[in-house]
Amino acid sequence: MAKSIPVLLILVVLATLGSSLQAGPAPQPVPSHTVPLQSFPRDHRFATISGDPTKSGALYLIRIHSEMGYIIMPHIHPEDEHITVLKGSWALGMGDRFNPGVLETMEVGTYGLVAKKMAHFGFSRTEAIVQVHGIGPFTTTWITPLYALTEAGVLLSTSAADRGRPTSTFPAGCFDMKLGSHTSGTHGEGVVIGAECTPGQLTQYRIREQTGEVFWAVRKELTTP
Repeated sequence: MAKSIPVLLILVVLATLGSSLQAGPAPQPVPSHTVPLQSFPRDHRFATISGDPTKSGALYLIRIHSEMGYIIMPHIHPEDEHITVLKGSWALGMGDRFNPGVLETMEVGTYGLVAKKMAHFGFSRTEAIVQVHGIGPFTTTWITPLYALTEAGVLLSTSAADRGRPTSTFPAGCFDMKLGSHTSGTHGEGVVIGAECTPGQLTQYRIREQTGEVFWAVRKELTTP
């Protein structure tokens, strides 16, 4: 009986080795080559998907979230801009002044091309996500400097990347509605939480409804109690 113990141990060891050899190394996770369309967090507008949009001569791909009713005022880019709508209904127009009469509607899957240094503007008919690709740098320079009404006061900026510098003076009529004002319009009613003014063209207000949903509307579309 004592002599059979080593034989038993050898059989157990061989069986264990056999199982290890058959199992092989642990499988490694397969890297993903796709980027699904995801919802943007509230107040988050921009996401880099590939490349570096700030680098000159480099390929890039970004996604931009736009709230319903928002007007992207006339601006230019230093390189060609390739636009594809991924979600919602968007619109594109050419010119150095905002003109709703020349907007071309872009539904999901529609592609638009804007040549470098061509003045253009956009409008979100609904909440939308657009995908932009091209060769960097991707910078947005306003044709007319833009005033923004924020909780930090009124800020003046010349580009989308410019956070703006505080200013105590701005054109009359830019912000006749203040933060916290109650208002209603075509898209609903709520409270003013921000605004943008392009002098000589329009002022648009950012409105938060009681549900938490947010939309934009130009001043002439809004009424106050």
